[in-house]
Amino acid sequence: MPYFTYETDGTGLARFLPDPLVAQYVFCVFIALAWCNAIELVVLCLNTFKRYAGTYFWSLFIASISVIPFGLGYLLKMFHISFTDSFFELAITDIGWAGMVTGQSLVLWSRLHLVLQNRKVLKALLYLIIFDGILLHASATTLEFLNNAYPADHNVGMAFGIMERIQVVWFCAQELLISFVYIAETSRLLHLDRGGNSRTILTQLIIVNALIMVLDVSVVAIQFAGYFTLQVTTKVLVYSIKLKLEYIILGRLVDVAHIRSQPETPRLQL
Repeated sequence: MPYFTYETDGTGLARFLPDPLVAQYVFCVFIALAWCNAIELVVLCLNTFKRYAGTYFWSLFIASISVIPFGLGYLLKMFHISFTDSFFELAITDIGWAGMVTGQSLVLWSRLHLVLQNRKVLKALLYLIIFDGILLHASATTLEFLNNAYPADHNVGMAFGIMERIQVVWFCAQELLISFVYIAETSRLLHLDRGGNSRTILTQLIIVNALIMVLDVSVVAIQFAGYFTLQVTTKVLVYSIKLKLEYIILGRLVDVAHIRSQPETPRLQL
């Protein structure tokens, strides 16, 4: 019969919520909410875009669908449902993690060209995302599998704990950087644009991006508080919320394009 258990991996990231029963329900509810968001996101993605092409569509689609395996892997691991000593669960989780986290960074990057025309900066940020994705996903995944294979090895456990903190902060900093550039360029457009409607929309874009930055920081705060399982389940919910916010941003960008177009120009097609 499946049974719930906390993470006890010796990484220094295993502080527990006071009541195990409450924790069990909290973690499951967070994952369930993330799955509901993910299903809605996939349906929205397939119905919103006229053409299934481009970096923005594919990064948004992959990041959305990756929420499901990321949550599934940890759910199986927490309740010991499979019989693979957690290796199968970790494989599912890490595939979902790569698609969800790096996919989110690519989502942020792929709409940056709408407000930033500096091709060198855009290219540098893309290279940063690719480099960070390869380095951090490969390193963290390797250490996680080693930690699962040798749970009694204190050095492996500590190495995984350190790497876990590094990757959470690093990916957060990467997303904050892209969001900061986006907000800075949008703010610049506010000074250039005196139109009432488009100015309101640009302000809304800044607010939504600021909210995304707050969500990123909240995940890091939980990680450094030592609540590993809470951080993981919060992360999957937070990323699903951030992806839903992307559709607000997408709608606002379409509105800006429509306002700035000539009356006879057709509305922007996605």
